[in-house]
Amino acid sequence: MNRAVRLGSLEQLGQSVPQASIRANYERWKSLGVGKTAVVTGANAGLGFFASLGLAAAGAHVILACRNQSRAEKAMAAIRRRVPEASVEFMQFDAASALSAMALAAELRGRQLDILVANAGMIHTPSTREAGALGYEQTMTTNVIGHARLVGELAEKFKEGQLRLITLGSMSTLLMRTDPKNLKLEHDYNPYRAYVQSKAVLQSMGIGLDHRLRQLQWPSRSVAVHPGYSVSGLTPVIEEINEPDFAKRLTGRLQGSFAQGKHEGSVAIVEAALTEGLERCAPGVFFGPQWTSKGRITLARPANVTRSKVLQDAAWEILIQANEGVDPFAL
Repeated sequence: MNRAVRLGSLEQLGQSVPQASIRANYERWKSLGVGKTAVVTGANAGLGFFASLGLAAAGAHVILACRNQSRAEKAMAAIRRRVPEASVEFMQFDAASALSAMALAAELRGRQLDILVANAGMIHTPSTREAGALGYEQTMTTNVIGHARLVGELAEKFKEGQLRLITLGSMSTLLMRTDPKNLKLEHDYNPYRAYVQSKAVLQSMGIGLDHRLRQLQWPSRSVAVHPGYSVSGLTPVIEEINEPDFAKRLTGRLQGSFAQGKHEGSVAIVEAALTEGLERCAPGVFFGPQWTSKGRITLARPANVTRSKVLQDAAWEILIQANEGVDPFAL
């Protein structure tokens, strides 16, 4: 019996090494999305836009789940200009709202669903603590709790078919310590800490869910991803989607030795969504760049804290709280 694959090149799964950018992988992904429906939250810009572009180019029907319909429509138009045969659709989703998560789940429950990318989130976090849901601050609410409710509402989908959930972690989880005892940041609030801890919790929740799905013997997978250090200043200009000013372009060039564009960082998302041979991976699979901040996509090693029982238990408790005290994946 072959041992489960944990770390290293995707070649272990029978795959070649992916190219650096979304556009360069069109041929690699060609037809892998045909017949599949993918939902990408926060798909109107950044990583979400480029992941949607890659999935559409692969033949998937892509639902852009966004807060702002006007921006989503501009993103869909930009995708169609690049992939004329793209099948795209808008659905309303505000990641900071449990009601919005419930409404989106109600729309999706009767639809085919093969890929769910939990991408929407807050990058520019509040300078001072702002109250959010369930006693947490606003960043945790937006980046984690809304998605936790959406996933919980769609739990039956994980049982019915081979759904892939993609949770967006961050390399920042390797750079700053996460305190599982202070996830509400009721003291020692810092905007960067709020971002890091929210990403650590989402990443840990995704890893923990993959283990739980294996225990339940359900056919779906939960794949955690981090996109490296991806900045708009190194991302191609796309009108009304990515239009960095001179300062961002200059900063991007100065960081070029260790940073990449979002059209490159999003390759990890699409690979996690479409890679064949995922059944060979051990539970808790994690996709990320070989050199942490950039590089070819590999099966990477997540931050130790996100694999720890302490944080995974805390993340699972948030999942339960977000679903009104019910464990949607109870053993």
